[in-house]
Amino acid sequence: VLDTYGTNEFGSIAAECSYKTGMHVFEDAFILEINDPETGAPKAAGEHGVVALTSLFKYAAPMVRFNTNDISALAPGGPCPCGSTHRSILKIYGRHDNMVKLRGVNIFPEAIGALVAENANSNGEYVCVVETAQPVGREEMTVFVEVADRAVPKPDLETVLAARLKEALGVTLAVKAVDGGGLDAMTGLSQASKIRRLIDKR
Repeated sequence: VLDTYGTNEFGSIAAECSYKTGMHVFEDAFILEINDPETGAPKAAGEHGVVALTSLFKYAAPMVRFNTNDISALAPGGPCPCGSTHRSILKIYGRHDNMVKLRGVNIFPEAIGALVAENANSNGEYVCVVETAQPVGREEMTVFVEVADRAVPKPDLETVLAARLKEALGVTLAVKAVDGGGLDAMTGLSQASKIRRLIDKR
């Protein structure tokens, strides 16, 4: 087992094998659905939606179609080469309650964080700030990142990351680079157990 997925309510519900075709759902213990977060309609394989779970062996209060708010997708294709015939889910893309809709595009801070972490000139710390730009009333997102070293030219990192975010997410985001530790007051990294990655000022 290389990776597992679970929730506090259910424990582990899926695990990935060495073939990495997705995380195999323990369908003998759970019914897993991927549904549209707004309508509740089921999503086709490969389409993102919220994970809803029903436990088949809950001995206390029943858990029926429990909305985890995690965003994932069913893996396309048939049985895995490992021999499992259970359905698989792809990775967890983020939380629906953290999702921001910006100019028609669904954006997850966790996805931005993964892209920031790809760049060796950043130390991986980031926070997304959404606000309404005046006077036009256009919603904008600025991604603040920390440089890995003070010698890193901040304008260069901002340009490279802005292009990478545009390429991966399909929407233009502003990027602002600061020195290491400069985001602590915004993220609460050193003060709080839950780190803030999204600040919505709208």
